[in-house]
This record gives sequence, C-alpha cells and structure tokens, in this order.
Amino acid sequence: MSEGAAISGGPSAAPRPRASVAVWSIVALIFVARALGAFHLPLTGDEAYYWEWSRRLAFGYIDHPPLVAWTIRAFGQFGQNPGLVRLGFVLCGVVATIALAQCASLLANDRRAGAATALIFSLTPLLSVAFGSATPDGPFLMFWCLSLLFAARAFRYGNVWDFALLGVSMGGTLLSRMFGFALVAGIAAYALAPSRRALWTRGLLLAFALAAVVFAPFVVWNAQHDWSSFAFALVHRHEESGVAFSPKRVAMLYLAQAAAYSPGIWVVVLLCAIRPRNDLLAWTAVPLLAFLTAFAFFHDVEIHWVIGPFVSLCALAGIAYAQTALRPRIIWATVAIIPAIVLLPAIFAMTFAPGPSYDIVQRETSMKLRNSGPFEIFAFEPLAHDVARIARERHAIVMTDGYGLSSVLDFDAGVPPVVIGYNWQGRESRRWYSSSNRPGRALFVDKEPLSTRSDFAARLALACAHVSDGGARSYRYGSAPARQFYFTWCEGLKPDGLAILRWEQQS
Repeated sequence: MSEGAAISGGPSAAPRPRASVAVWSIVALIFVARALGAFHLPLTGDEAYYWEWSRRLAFGYIDHPPLVAWTIRAFGQFGQNPGLVRLGFVLCGVVATIALAQCASLLANDRRAGAATALIFSLTPLLSVAFGSATPDGPFLMFWCLSLLFAARAFRYGNVWDFALLGVSMGGTLLSRMFGFALVAGIAAYALAPSRRALWTRGLLLAFALAAVVFAPFVVWNAQHDWSSFAFALVHRHEESGVAFSPKRVAMLYLAQAAAYSPGIWVVVLLCAIRPRNDLLAWTAVPLLAFLTAFAFFHDVEIHWVIGPFVSLCALAGIAYAQTALRPRIIWATVAIIPAIVLLPAIFAMTFAPGPSYDIVQRETSMKLRNSGPFEIFAFEPLAHDVARIARERHAIVMTDGYGLSSVLDFDAGVPPVVIGYNWQGRESRRWYSSSNRPGRALFVDKEPLSTRSDFAARLALACAHVSDGGARSYRYGSAPARQFYFTWCEGLKPDGLAILRWEQQS
C-alpha cells in the first residue's frame, strides 16, 4: 500500500476477534505486571534522585527537563512508597501503547497494524523497564506516541484541534528529554515535501507555536541558570567518553540494543528502518538512529537514547505486518515475538523473585551476576537506617560522591543528601546543601574503600582537620554476595571544606 492510499481514509480492516482479544489480553497482562513490579521493588538511585527533584519542583534541572519530576509528584505526594513514585510512569505506558496502536491503525488504514504495534511495543523488554520505573523515559515515550497520533490525525483530517494537540504533545516531548528535538525536526522535515507544504497553513504553524509556548518555561529557566541543561546535554555528558574511532563500539552498541529491545524485535525494526512504509514515521525515526550510530564511532552511546526512534519503528513494524502476505507475516511474527516472549518473563522473574532467579542463573549457567548491579538496591534501606542512626548519634552530616546513593538514603531514612565529588552527572544535588555551610563533622559513605581512591583521600586530607577509618558494613540479600559499603569520618571540616570536596577550589 502506498502512503497516499494509507492516508486517504479511516481504519478499515480489523484483526480476527479471537486474535484481537489475545493480543490485548497479553498487553493488559503486561500492564498489570508492570504495576505490581512498581510496588514490589525498592527505588534505584536514579529514581530516588528524581524523587528529590519532585520535592523541589521547577521548570528545569541541570540533568534533564522537568517532566520526570512533575510525573513523580502527581502520585508521589500521597505517600513515600516506591509504587506511588512509579505509578505515573506505569500510566504513561498505558497511554503510549493505546496512542501508538491508534496511530499505526490510522496510517495503515488497517486495525491489524495497531494490534501488531501494541504487541511488539508491549513485549519489548526495555520498555517494561521504562514504564515500570521513575525515569524521564516514561513521559518522553508517552508524548512521542501522542505526537505521532495527533500528527497522523491532523495531517489526514486537517482538524485544528488535532494540530493544537500535536503542538502540546510535541512540547511535552521536549519537556521530557532533549532528544524530543528529533521528533519535532522529523515532523517538520516530513511537512517540507512539496506535496505537503499546505500543512503549514492548515495548522502546522499553530502546532509549532504551541510547542514553543509549552517549552518556553524550560528555556527561561535555563536562561536564568547559565544554560546548564543544554551545557550538560551537549558537552558535559560526553566528557568522560572516548573520542577515538571505534567500529567495535558500534557493534557492541547494536548487540546491547538487541538484548535490551529483544533480538527479534530489534532485527524487524531495523529492517523497517531500511525500507520504511510511511514517511512520517521514517522521518521521526531514521535520522536520529543514523546520527547516534555515527556518533557511536567516536563516543559512548547509551542504549536508551534510541528509544524515541524505536517508538516510530514499532509503528512501522506494525504497518509492515498488516501489509505483508500471510506466509511472510507468520515469519515476521515468529522472528519478532518468540524471543521477546522468552526474555520478558525473565525480567519479571527477576523483579518478583530476584533471589531464586539469581540462584538459577548461578547454578545453571556460567554467568556471574554482580551484586552491585540488580541486587544493590536491596542493601539501600538497611544501610540508610544504619547511617541515619550513626550520624544522629555523632551529630554529623552524611556525604556521598553519588547523587543516587545520597538520594536513596534520604528516601529510605530521611538522611539529608550532601553530594561531593567532581562528576557533572547529578550536579543538581549540590543546590540542596550549599558549599558555604560549615558542619563540624561528616561521615563519608562510599561503595569503594578510600584506599583505592587517592583523589578523594587527598581532598579529605585538605578539607578535614582529621580523617579516620569508620569501618565497613555488609548487607546481604538472599544467597547473593553481600554488598559492602565503606565509612570514613571527617572531623573538623574546614570552612571551605565542602567546596574543596566538590572540586570547586584547590585548597
């Protein structure tokens, strides 16, 4: 089916009733599993960090745009529970899936495309992580999906309200992640074709104007804060990554993406990127995917950076499924779905039964899971209560060099976060406790012994009148190796001690 034919009418062909019920039952079951998982697991460091943001609502933050904090605040204000912190993101997944399915159905003029899109979108392992945890990806994906739906509706029907909703949803995408600019640019590029230039006068200019209005508070905030969000996104985020040309880095990135998105689904969406069946979806997916691939030759690229283009590629895959003959469609479904059906339950098993899952992996495979990875979060709460008690008894502040660790100590035991160190990531946390403060005693809590960190040992010697070893404490979850944390006491913190420990001055 050509694109012109695809946008000439409303969705017509429908999946068989039994197939449709089966697809949406699987999707609903995944939603329920995400919601239960959201209430089951303790917060990670990143999630607790964003929870700290939600207690200090603003129109911008150094690390990210503000919608992650506002999404947490929607339900997190009703109780200090991990599930309430994550609930808004689970709901983002519901809205995103329905919107993307409707978009695919509309563009293909076939409801089978929507059902196929919803299925592969829901079965993708990384998306269950995105919609089951409190990170910027939840609102980002929701608004990306809504933007695609309203763009498809506006370009087909020319309704001014669809153009207005497109503008608001594009603004929401920009307020979620900086990569939202790729979506906006893709929609603009799609509308620049000679056959589509009438879209600008029909309402697309209104959509871009509304997107700018929605995004404006973030721009104003940055203008008042030395453009810190843009500086971090464009410069400081990449300072520690390599710059040497490395094809191996690209190969490893694609292998990691295959594991995160499911090998079959990743292969299918890449094939759809090579031969896209819809220009709107292609323009919102392929340019950023190509740029990140080229960028990976010189710098590290995180697997979730392609999550926006992946959304558009999911819809392309759904359309390809609906427009393919029966036998290729069976092959398509087998390649895309079967590996995901194997991988996704493993993720939920690790969520609901991490201890037994760890034992099975250790017993049946040669893989060695690091306790500092998936099991570290179970050590945070007992650590937090121990640290809170010790600091209270000795009238000390608690310092860490990790924004995530400081934040979970606060979430779990009300330990005020004081973050030191030189890393740009998490610099927002420095505003919570000024370098001008002059506490007399501090407890430095770290994941590594001070003997292995000569830079911090030197800084502590400069900032403190006396530095002493506070020992180490271990916390175990199930049969996994114990997670160890190391304590160091800083007595007589100098007036400029925090500035020294934050690398803001040399001595």
